[in-house]
Amino acid sequence: MEKSYKYTVAGHTFLIELPDGFAGEIYLSSYAPFASDDSDAEPLIKLRVSLCDNLQEMVCGQVKDIFNDEPPYFWLFDRNESKEGMYPWFFAFSYSRSHPDCILHASSDFRNSVVYVPSSAAESLIAFALSNAMMLLYAFSTSVYDTLLVHASLVKNDGKGYMFLGRSGTGKSTHARLWLENISGSELLNDDNPVIRVHDGEVYVYGSPWSGKTPCYKNERVPLKAVVRLSQAPYNRIVRQSPLQAYASLMPSCSCMRWDSASVDALHKTIEKVISKVPGWHLECLPDADAARTSFEAVL
Repeated sequence: MEKSYKYTVAGHTFLIELPDGFAGEIYLSSYAPFASDDSDAEPLIKLRVSLCDNLQEMVCGQVKDIFNDEPPYFWLFDRNESKEGMYPWFFAFSYSRSHPDCILHASSDFRNSVVYVPSSAAESLIAFALSNAMMLLYAFSTSVYDTLLVHASLVKNDGKGYMFLGRSGTGKSTHARLWLENISGSELLNDDNPVIRVHDGEVYVYGSPWSGKTPCYKNERVPLKAVVRLSQAPYNRIVRQSPLQAYASLMPSCSCMRWDSASVDALHKTIEKVISKVPGWHLECLPDADAARTSFEAVL
């Protein structure tokens, strides 16, 4: 019998169903701090994990594109409008570009979905399938609620949040660590996918169950004080961005269905609200203590 687990991240509740014999304590450990204490809360998202003997049978339609330059790879298939009894959206996730390792079928509004995992590799793939499927479903389902799932590192200091953005390899995690080592009172809240939400006209940032290679899963909310885009340089220099520059910095780091006009419109509106309240900065930097002090002193 399947067992259900309910969680709330940034005020959005979702339900995960695991197959019989697979304990949430093992496969959902990063979600534990976000366990929902409201048994009556209606989930915004429902995700069921299903084991299958032949994953290829779950592939519907042609591959439209494979995203990401490194694992995990994200596969987008043609939308299905004809197969009775099947959800219309099809995605896949994998460790290589040669074949999918799990398949996600989702409803039109992304609120109901099933992720299929090969029975022969279930123990090694369920956590991988859950993490990628839930991030996608969460980002797509919450975009209309002034919510952004952002690829960034997040540090808390004096009760405020400081978010570091940048392309892969620019040193987001390194700069966050430099704050922890050199800026008194700093604490890591998330190292890969924090959540921004605009609520009652204020901008808050939240920890999440998705923190990349760093196990940092904190169910906390703080006001977002600054968004800092990093780029490598042989010196340390930080400048305040114009609204247009701040928009251009934040937008590429936000998860979104960029092929869907409604989702993109919602993304744009939320980013506009964020940059109207939160200053954006560009830090050209070295990976040293002075870079952390330079950014800290500027964004206070």
